[in-house]
Amino acid sequence: MDIVQTLVRAVMRAFYTTQEILVVDALVTHSALRDDELAYLMKMNLKDLHRLCAGLRDARFLVVHTRPEIQEGKTRPVNRTYYYIDYRQTVDAIKWRVYKTDKDIQCTVQPADESKEYSCPRCRAQWTQLEVLDKVSSAGFLCQRCGTVLELLKENNAAGHQQLSRMNNQFRFMTDMLQTIDRVIVPECTFDKAMQDARPIVREPTHEALASVPVEPGSQFGGMKPSAVKGLSNVGPKAIQVNISDDLDHEKTEARKRKERLAKENELPVWIAKSTVPDTNVDLLSMMGVEVNQTKGDPDADILPATKRVKLEPAPAPSGTPVVDKHADITIDLNNLDDDDDDDEQFEFEDVV
Repeated sequence: MDIVQTLVRAVMRAFYTTQEILVVDALVTHSALRDDELAYLMKMNLKDLHRLCAGLRDARFLVVHTRPEIQEGKTRPVNRTYYYIDYRQTVDAIKWRVYKTDKDIQCTVQPADESKEYSCPRCRAQWTQLEVLDKVSSAGFLCQRCGTVLELLKENNAAGHQQLSRMNNQFRFMTDMLQTIDRVIVPECTFDKAMQDARPIVREPTHEALASVPVEPGSQFGGMKPSAVKGLSNVGPKAIQVNISDDLDHEKTEARKRKERLAKENELPVWIAKSTVPDTNVDLLSMMGVEVNQTKGDPDADILPATKRVKLEPAPAPSGTPVVDKHADITIDLNNLDDDDDDDEQFEFEDVV
């Protein structure tokens, strides 16, 4: 376990900033720290600390764990954030970074058969060793273009290999420790185990914090949320009623309602359905003081269309006159009545010579 902690500290000092190095050193020393405790050690506010630890979390150098706790004098739990190091995960992240860096540098190195090792001093052409093998003299290799003796390019000799060798020398401290770690078993590190091995922080009297107790899973607030707000127990429907009907009956009902609605919309207005022009003959009888009642449904009306059966009721007679029977039915030919009116009109208008 000591060699793993040494590897983590060495990698942090080689590639990360001072604040990030202090955060990891604090977690290695105290095993697990709450966010306010780590902020007290780092002399930082919680917002800046969370931003700093987010980058280390993405790099797999620490793990973030949240659990509900209840502080003294309060009734509602509060989620508190803890930080600790999972050494297995951190070692795997370091191995991956070393492997990825090595592959990236190897991609930039040209193979030996593709590197230009010879140059012509006259035409400035460059040739590989494979290209100049078929044209050689006692003075050396000759240029394929002009026949001049070629010169060896010493400054470009294995430039990519030198970069790869330099990387291997700089990463040797990590590769050696990784090989040693592969021969041992790294113990599993969980939050519960980290809290058991945690070292308390000694605070100054002016910076004391309220003690908090973790909420147990089986308690009132542990693991389950209240189903409703306190005091609102009668929320939600008590019973659900489901009506199942046939689609055919529903379609018939909708069709009937649609027909009734269309019939109501297409209904003729009163001034069209019932004529407002008065009957001339009936009004004339009314002016004579006779009440007229038109008979409806009389079979004689179809036989005699020009004649209407009316009931005449004369006006009350003065005293001393004989009384006429009110129930007597009199048939009046309305066509003849109109002819009489026309004759009267002809006699009224005479030509004057």
